[in-house]
Amino acid sequence: MSLSTYSDIKTSVANYLNRSDLTSTIPDFIALTENRLDRELRARVNMVRVQTTTAADTAFYDLPSDLIELRNVTYETSNSNSHALSYLSPESGSREYGTTGSGAPRAYTNLGKNIEIFPTPDGAYTLGLNYFKKLVPLSDSVTTNDILAAFPDLYLFGSCLEGAIYLNDSEQTARFMQIYKGALTEAKAAEDAARYDAILAERTAAFQAKSEAAKRGIEEKKSKDE
Repeated sequence: MSLSTYSDIKTSVANYLNRSDLTSTIPDFIALTENRLDRELRARVNMVRVQTTTAADTAFYDLPSDLIELRNVTYETSNSNSHALSYLSPESGSREYGTTGSGAPRAYTNLGKNIEIFPTPDGAYTLGLNYFKKLVPLSDSVTTNDILAAFPDLYLFGSCLEGAIYLNDSEQTARFMQIYKGALTEAKAAEDAARYDAILAERTAAFQAKSEAAKRGIEEKKSKDE
């Protein structure tokens, strides 16, 4: 059984529900599942990074239209260096920077459709926005996306759940809800484990770099003493 395309999902949903009369409504089940996945799943395949440039005396900047969750905002000091801006609530930002004037970005707050930078930038600075984007909805012309490729079972069982709800079948609704939640829990666990491994690898690399630097410093000191 292939679950790699929009057509595959529609066919499998009909088979799992054992219905041949839902051709016109199965796309609705899939669309509702996509809404559910946008609310419930944060996957690495849907994490993106974009850059924006500040302007002098402008504190507010629009967020991308496909954003569902902002991870962080970074200040790009060069092509290879950046640091994360501190997150502050709107109230804290006003208290801490309300009388600061302008300068290089140090913090931000999320206002829903835009962000506010603290202090107000005094010129052009490059900011990086790291965020989870909405999945690209499937259709006859968009036959696959990153989420379907990574988690076809969520698409299938989520769509079957929506179908069971539509059919007012309480037994099947409970069945597919359990299966869908189990698949979602496994997907989240896999994502969490991958993020932890990435963080651990980053910290290990940083520790090794510091150790090597310290070792070189000791060797250089010994060489000078001799």
